[in-house]
Amino acid sequence: MSFFSIRQALAAVLVAVLVSACGGSGSSAPPPTGGIVVTPGDGTATVTWTASPGVKYWLFYAPSTSISSTDWINVPGSRAILDVASPYVVTGLANGYIYSFTVNGRNGDGPGGVGSPSVSAVPRPAGATWSAGGSLGTNTLRSLSYGTSTDLLGYYLAVGDAGSTYRSTDGLSWTALPAAANANLNAATYTLSKFIVVGSGGSISYGTDMTTWTAAESNTTETLNAIASNGTTVVAVGNNGTVRSSVNGVNWAAVSVPTSKHLYGIVYSGSGLWLAVGAGGTLLTSTDAATWTAAASGTTADLRSVTVQAVSSYIYVATGDNGTIIRSTDSGVTWAAQTSGTTANLLAVSPSTSQFLAVGSGGAVLTSPDGTTWTTRDSGTTASLQSVLFGFSQYVAVGQGGMSRISK
Repeated sequence: MSFFSIRQALAAVLVAVLVSACGGSGSSAPPPTGGIVVTPGDGTATVTWTASPGVKYWLFYAPSTSISSTDWINVPGSRAILDVASPYVVTGLANGYIYSFTVNGRNGDGPGGVGSPSVSAVPRPAGATWSAGGSLGTNTLRSLSYGTSTDLLGYYLAVGDAGSTYRSTDGLSWTALPAAANANLNAATYTLSKFIVVGSGGSISYGTDMTTWTAAESNTTETLNAIASNGTTVVAVGNNGTVRSSVNGVNWAAVSVPTSKHLYGIVYSGSGLWLAVGAGGTLLTSTDAATWTAAASGTTADLRSVTVQAVSSYIYVATGDNGTIIRSTDSGVTWAAQTSGTTANLLAVSPSTSQFLAVGSGGAVLTSPDGTTWTTRDSGTTASLQSVLFGFSQYVAVGQGGMSRISK
């Protein structure tokens, strides 16, 4: 038995001792009225129930077809979580495997009562089913980011045409904000302790609370289409080979690149590689954001977005017009075309630890576990989806006419 397995076993025994030791002042309580509801997510399960006032609830779960609060310790891999509130999100689960859950209650420090009927669920990656998100006006939203505002809360930030600016704490309910700029906004990011947005006419604005924005001098009138950061440097790319970089998000410098093609996407990976894509299959790489080298993408299609998944290795995926998808596993040196099964323009792609997800024109959504095999999903809309972001075990997408969709 490995040290990790021994540690897990000891932890389970310790919790079991705590469970059996509970019997001080107080009494057992009935299980939640109506039982529990378990909603599977990407490596997670959300357990909800109707709580009674003054009752403490404990959650028990295991990779099994059933579990009870009395014999859970005998089920391999079982866990008990003390003093939980509904809803409770269980994380660290393996996708594709069945887990069972039960909740019991106690008053004060009394013993736990009978557990709720066991409920099973199978965690799976998000992206298969979609529902409508909140309203974001009528302008097209073109980019999503996530960051921390000055109130220390985390927010999604969505920006788009005519400076449209919205924020949300959950990706579902959105609040309109003052326009971040007097321009069509194409991209947003959170880095260097601030939100930064870029768009038409070389527009760059930054702010810390999403309500007060300051215009930065980009020294270009070319439209900027995408932005990325490695935590110390931020780079924006745009039309006619325009590239601007900054170490503070305030002062920007021109960067020379070996192309005059429009650049539509950029990403930075933890391996130290910057990668930009654009019109006519343009593909550029850099290790310092200053010196860029052209690479062969193997396609002449316009490439609209690029991303990287870092799990056991780095996998790069770029998407573009007419269903174009290319993939690289050697730091962008060589690329292979993939079969997408669609002719939609794929405008954005986002990774999770378990898959890639691309969105595009006509409401197109595709998922892939490896960047090679792609499956078409039903987004529930024919509006073009311009941007998608994964986080908190869910995807949020925005697009044409203020459309927003969410998948958990």
